[in-house]
Amino acid sequence: MAQQQVSPPPDLGLHEIADADLDRYIAKSNGVVGLLNASLRGKDSWARYLSWVDVKRGPTGKERIIYGLYSVGSSAKRDIDTARKTAGDKPAIPALDDATKQLASTFEALIPILNEAEAYYDRKDYLADNMAGGKALHDKLVPAAMAFLAARATTEALQNQLKDALDRAELAKIEKAEGKSVRWHVRNTMVLAKRAVELMPSSPKGGADLPQFDATLAAFGSAVRDFDTAIRESGKSTSIDSYPRDILGKLREMRDSIAKGRADNVSYSMDYNSVIQQYNMMVTMSNAFR
Repeated sequence: MAQQQVSPPPDLGLHEIADADLDRYIAKSNGVVGLLNASLRGKDSWARYLSWVDVKRGPTGKERIIYGLYSVGSSAKRDIDTARKTAGDKPAIPALDDATKQLASTFEALIPILNEAEAYYDRKDYLADNMAGGKALHDKLVPAAMAFLAARATTEALQNQLKDALDRAELAKIEKAEGKSVRWHVRNTMVLAKRAVELMPSSPKGGADLPQFDATLAAFGSAVRDFDTAIRESGKSTSIDSYPRDILGKLREMRDSIAKGRADNVSYSMDYNSVIQQYNMMVTMSNAFR
């Protein structure tokens, strides 16, 4: 697989966000997230291409299966334009603003190539031209995709820094107004659940940062205990009451199976997907408490 080396992103320096600026930072974050979500289609299309093409050699027409690529819909232009606008809005976050603009430009440049390629392979033109068109598209696609993937990786890493700062600011705002209320515990648990799920090993056979996962899992466990206590003592219930402990329990089972070398790929993959589904449902349900 062709890979683009990406340097570690700079520290945004957003260690504290004032209450008065919170909404403006959230608006900037929403613009970046919209672009990242839209550009997932470009990332998925490239992955589909890699599933059947040797990138160094390019398409030959002799591949066992020719899958083609995915196109990107016209709605992506709205997300590109919105991200460009929010990148220029105040307050400025230079590193993230520049990365967002770069992602918008590289994604915009990649889209017509992906769409042309999808149409070429759908028409099976390669059967009529001996893959000449596919080879020409490959020469345009690879540099455009590499630039896009590098820009996307940088933007996503910087956006994660902004999201962490926003989470801290939102928690501080709630605590200032309500103390460590049930709503505070919901938000705190959601923040730590997100980190734990993101660090969850995708495979039981290594390749993950297990020490970092273990530390995050311990913090998540503490937050879930505090969340359960707050719910019990409040005498009230929320729409996500059981989700945090269910996710925590499954993550601990998965970590235990890795430690004991008992995890097989099939069952682990099922558990992994189950955690993702539970987490996504919890996110949807928790929106009532934002």
